[in-house]
Amino acid sequence: MLSLQPKQQIIDSIFSFAFMGTTDFFNQKLKSLSSLALPETWNNKNSNPDDFPILKNYVIHTFKRVAYEYNNNLFPELAKPFYFSSDGNKACFNTGLFTKQYDYIYACFKKNDRPDEQDWFFVSFSDTSDPFFSDIIELPRRAKYFSKLKDLIYDTSAELRINSAHILKNEKNVSRLPESLRDKVYLNTLFDGAVNLAKKKVEANYKAAVPQFYNNNMSFLLPICLTTPDIADLSLAVSWHDGYYTGHTCLSLEMAYNNARLIACPNSEWLIPNQN
Repeated sequence: MLSLQPKQQIIDSIFSFAFMGTTDFFNQKLKSLSSLALPETWNNKNSNPDDFPILKNYVIHTFKRVAYEYNNNLFPELAKPFYFSSDGNKACFNTGLFTKQYDYIYACFKKNDRPDEQDWFFVSFSDTSDPFFSDIIELPRRAKYFSKLKDLIYDTSAELRINSAHILKNEKNVSRLPESLRDKVYLNTLFDGAVNLAKKKVEANYKAAVPQFYNNNMSFLLPICLTTPDIADLSLAVSWHDGYYTGHTCLSLEMAYNNARLIACPNSEWLIPNQN
């Protein structure tokens, strides 16, 4: 029987942990994963159809979270999120994605016998029908991102404190605005109005505040509509702080979707990957 080796530590980069093959090989594996999983859009509007950038980002950051939980023994009452065989020849983690039959999909690795490469090499994305799992009894759980309901549902009764002037002093934030607005003298006023509109949209539909996971913390993404009231130009990340929310940074829609997708496929009209 194969079992977990609890003392082993995991490098939090999947490309440092394992040899993932050539770019073409890995893209082919991502393509097979997209076919195996429940149907979902894994490409941005202008990306190459064979690159799957959203799915690639998802796999990379899911691995990073799994490694963090495993190395720090988070949620010890739950099953481990990563497993090694007792003979040290197999490893796998739960991608958090489901097949069309709602079985979990796992990333599978075998020990690398090449001393000049990573300790492991990537084999496949597979469900438990794969012979790889025939001698594995206890399977790894999916990554855990939240533990409280307030991490998922925005509290519209709480105050939202925004310092637009401070946010717009940051060059990265400004670079994510529509180019035609970046040097406008009324930008602060326009941004304040967009934030107020976002608050009303969340009050009308709580799904407009999309939970995201970034840097091992939960926060919310609000739609910021600067050029037209019905189309988001970017997202404002807001976090809970001692009884109120604070807005601290702007994200492009592509960045926002990638962060939100770690938790679940966003169910929001404004955060759609093909519009990013």
